[in-house]
Amino acid sequence: MKKFVGAVLLILLIIFAVQASRRAPSSQKASQGDVRIVSLAPNLTEILFELGVGEQVVGVTKYFTDSSQGQGKEVIGDFLNPNLEKIVSLKPSLVIAEHWPSSRTVPRLREYGLPVLETLSPTSLEEIYQVIREVGKVVDRSQPAEALIKNMKERLRVVKERAAQLSERPSVYIEVDLPTWTIGKRSFITEAFHLCGARNLFDDVEKRALQASKETIIARNPDIILTYTVSASLISQRPGWDQIKAVQNGRILDDFDRDLLSHGNHRLIEGMEKLQARILTMMSEP
Repeated sequence: MKKFVGAVLLILLIIFAVQASRRAPSSQKASQGDVRIVSLAPNLTEILFELGVGEQVVGVTKYFTDSSQGQGKEVIGDFLNPNLEKIVSLKPSLVIAEHWPSSRTVPRLREYGLPVLETLSPTSLEEIYQVIREVGKVVDRSQPAEALIKNMKERLRVVKERAAQLSERPSVYIEVDLPTWTIGKRSFITEAFHLCGARNLFDDVEKRALQASKETIIARNPDIILTYTVSASLISQRPGWDQIKAVQNGRILDDFDRDLLSHGNHRLIEGMEKLQARILTMMSEP
């Protein structure tokens, strides 16, 4: 009986050891030796560079837009369809990814024995701060991460103060993709617009994103249109859209850098500052 119990305990210890080896390094720090990082999301890549560990990044996704920082980095595809063999060949000591329930990427990487930090996909500014802290901790840059968050909060305070200049909160239709895909309530973008003194036209829809009908957009009659899809002139030519206040008053933004508002990281504050300046100018014009 003692031999049997001993054998069972030995098996359990082996199982626990294997499971522990597959856990994400969310509470650990990457050693500062030959650190090699693969980032599977543009917002995480930008955080790594901002925290001063960009030289340790060896692999990025094809949607990482900063060519100056991305030089010499291997492109491993995108998060939903990465080249797993290429990732393994880069011999990363750390892989950083966002959590997406529909993706099997992270489980497969862990099956290869790679250490993975899987952050949440942020839906609010508080969650963005959380992601920055998690990334800072795992690459041993907690102090710069806290300094970055402090800077964001200080700039955000100024944005809130400037929002008081608006006598009313203008509604904004945000067209992120064709045909008429827009942002819902469960997005940090909606929070960002609110803090800027504006209102997402679909902030009452409990989704991250939705496809709104053109009839609904016309009926909701936004004060401003922000489009990443087509030019202002093409927006104006859509049937029935001449009834919309934004079109009638020429308040259509078609040249705004979408990366400033769509990446859930420190760059969102810069996007808010620039967006707010444009909104204040538009709403002050007769």
